Amino acid sequence: MVTISSFLSAYSTTSATSAAKTSAATTNSAATPAAAEKASPTTRSSGAAGAIKLEFDQAKPRTADSLRDQLRTKLNDVLGGIYKDKDQRSAATEESLKSLSSQIDKAASSKDVKGVEIRVGSVNTNYGSSSSVRSIGIEVGLVRDKKVSSSDTTVLDYQGKTVGLSAGEVASGLAKGSYSTTGQLPADASSAGSAALEKARTALTKLQQTSDALKAFRNGDSGPLDELRAQMQGGSKSSASAATQSVSSDPTAALMSRDPKVRQQMLSQMMANHYGQFVR
Repeated sequence: MVTISSFLSAYSTTSATSAAKTSAATTNSAATPAAAEKASPTTRSSGAAGAIKLEFDQAKPRTADSLRDQLRTKLNDVLGGIYKDKDQRSAATEESLKSLSSQIDKAASSKDVKGVEIRVGSVNTNYGSSSSVRSIGIEVGLVRDKKVSSSDTTVLDYQGKTVGLSAGEVASGLAKGSYSTTGQLPADASSAGSAALEKARTALTKLQQTSDALKAFRNGDSGPLDELRAQMQGGSKSSASAATQSVSSDPTAALMSRDPKVRQQMLSQMMANHYGQFVR
């Protein structure tokens, strides 16, 4: 449900030009949040393509509980396109209703709110200038006078939690249902990446060991494969216990072993099993 995209600039610049661009970018980034917060609310016409509409039942008492029940059904329908599991969908629906509590209270106390429109859009989170994450955004807006205002709109993620957009970011993305914001990588991102890299290296090492052991086995040497089995089944074992396990679990490997003791043990066991059938 979430796609991650990364890109790097393909154009080189001189140090002077680069410094000028960096200075301008710093100035713009510092000015943007303040401008975004002071941005005036924007509106769009109701009845947007693809929107799921809810018109409040005027015959029912306008209370927060009654509106919440009406909204629950519509949210469940929207989330049905994301979750096939009923329990997960129900959990996301209830989380959404919690996130929308202030909107629900506003609609209950405002007689000019005639309904709600829900759209599935996108939220693009930028991490610096080289990477971004695009995810699903569920836009929930109140309808007044056949219009939806950014001041009456909340954007949720697919789990029902608020995305945390500023008023200016909601105003900018309302028209198309495509929102953009900035984020910061966690402080432990580098250590997490190192841990993931170490796990990948360990997995590759195991894969190489398995490949080498199978190659040796095909050439008649089951020793490396026996050692690998011992490691996978509990770590360090004595050569005797490893040989015993090999004998009991893989007769072919035992008979092909270069160790005469292993071959003799396998033959003895096979003979014991053979004659044991007659003893019984």
